Amino acid sequence: MERTYSPIDLNERRKIARWRMAGLTVGITAEKLGQHRSTIFRELKRNMFVDKVVPDLNGY
Repeated sequence: MERTYSPIDLNERRKIARWRMAGLTVGITAEKLGQHRSTIFRELKRNMFVDKVVPDLNGY
């Protein structure tokens, strides 16, 4: 069985950010995007950041 990789684009990243702020779980987010849960977990881990100067710009 062949697996295909479909990278997360900017539009999907915006959706993830909105859904995280709304309190949706990773499982629901993954289902809505048609991605595997582990893909969403990796995305969150790789791209989470904290801006100490301007806290409103924190990522995910």
